[in-house]
Amino acid sequence: MNFFLKALEKTLAVPYAAKAKNYTPVPLNPAVWDHVAEVKSDYFTVGIAKEDLTPPDLLTHKYYMAGYGMWKPIQGILNPVYATALWLDDNSGHGGILLVSVDCVGMLNNDVEAIRKRLEPFCKKTGCRAINIMSTHCHASIDTMGFWGPLPKTGRDKRFFKLLFDKIEKAANDAFDNRKDGDLFAGSVETEGLQQDKRLPEVFCKTLTRLRFAPKDGSSDIFVINFANHPEVLGSKNVLLSADWVHFLREKIKDEKGSEIVFFNGAVGGMITPTLADNSESIVSTRAAGIRIAEAALSITDERKLQPRVSTIRKEFFIYVDNLVFALCGVLGVMPREKYPLGNSRVNVSMKTELNYLEIDSVHILMVPGELFPELAYGGYLPADIAAAGGPEMNPTPLLEMANDPDLVIFGLANDELGYFIPPNDFILDEKYPFLVKTTDKGGRRHYEEINSTGPRSAHLIAEAFAEILEKIGRK
Repeated sequence: MNFFLKALEKTLAVPYAAKAKNYTPVPLNPAVWDHVAEVKSDYFTVGIAKEDLTPPDLLTHKYYMAGYGMWKPIQGILNPVYATALWLDDNSGHGGILLVSVDCVGMLNNDVEAIRKRLEPFCKKTGCRAINIMSTHCHASIDTMGFWGPLPKTGRDKRFFKLLFDKIEKAANDAFDNRKDGDLFAGSVETEGLQQDKRLPEVFCKTLTRLRFAPKDGSSDIFVINFANHPEVLGSKNVLLSADWVHFLREKIKDEKGSEIVFFNGAVGGMITPTLADNSESIVSTRAAGIRIAEAALSITDERKLQPRVSTIRKEFFIYVDNLVFALCGVLGVMPREKYPLGNSRVNVSMKTELNYLEIDSVHILMVPGELFPELAYGGYLPADIAAAGGPEMNPTPLLEMANDPDLVIFGLANDELGYFIPPNDFILDEKYPFLVKTTDKGGRRHYEEINSTGPRSAHLIAEAFAEILEKIGRK
């Protein structure tokens, strides 16, 4: 590490060290397994609503695009971005849950907690027992994290966050008001040729999972879709606001079935991205990618009816921040979130985050606060002779193996965005400029994702938190 980085590390350590002297540990909320063991109804109650997040002053006020470099103001609109809220109640008496999908690159946990606080009257009115907010991880949306603005100033815009909070609150209330009774079905399809993995090992989930709610009144179905794929087809030259291929996925299903959908992304780290027929970053390619994924979702015919039984648990824990850039962004207010001087990192700072686990009858869902490398979920770690840092024994047990559940569904970018979670045996940093520049390993492979991660230990912390969840629910 050169002199500049040593000085930076020392400087960053000062404010956190000062806090540590008088620091009283923050108690984490206990993980409570809100378990519905017995089916008490013949039907689910479900509602959906979406709100357009496009600012009315998009063309007159400077909003920064979330991706592909800093200082990139949005210059127009290709298609709207939305917050979509889904209300789901098993009528067990425990209360409903709220799942929200936001067309953005990522929501920080501070913002998620603020939205939950904002929705306390909603929870009191509706009996809502859990709120989870996921991001589609669209890079053609407005910067919600702060990294892509006029550094050293943040790219986060107060006007947009007021709009975002207002619209999520409205979507939540409208979803509840729109609720209907009906049946919920689960199905999936193994896709081919829709994804590619840009970093070894070539491991990713090809399964598209779909929940379909069929209202008893015969009105249009509601689709809940989970698929692991970066919405980034528009590419680095795009300057137009868009939900990327997710927009065309929704449009295709709406046009063909009249159905509203809520989309939740999967384990996209490492990098799982669409396979393009013409290999171009264009509107044509973006539309084609969305339509192909929609066609896969519409092709599902083998469904099973789910029993109205919903159980959930939230596990809070701390992530150590070894990334000097993340720490600096915290000091400068670029990425505002609470920092905890807990030690165990370069600058004595950690961030609070959470894992959430949800069971909808036989559909089991793990919600992860960032971009999980698929091999951390599904296995297939690189051997020592290829990996950058060592053998697969350095890595945690894959999550599906821990759960003994080969059908466990992963929702990524859930309730937080902490960057990439990378297997420790393939985690490598530039020796001179760690977390500042990407490097290559002994085999010449590019290691970009490390500079957008909290550090090499985060994968184990995720696994440890999941192990505690499994113990709480009696699955360990």
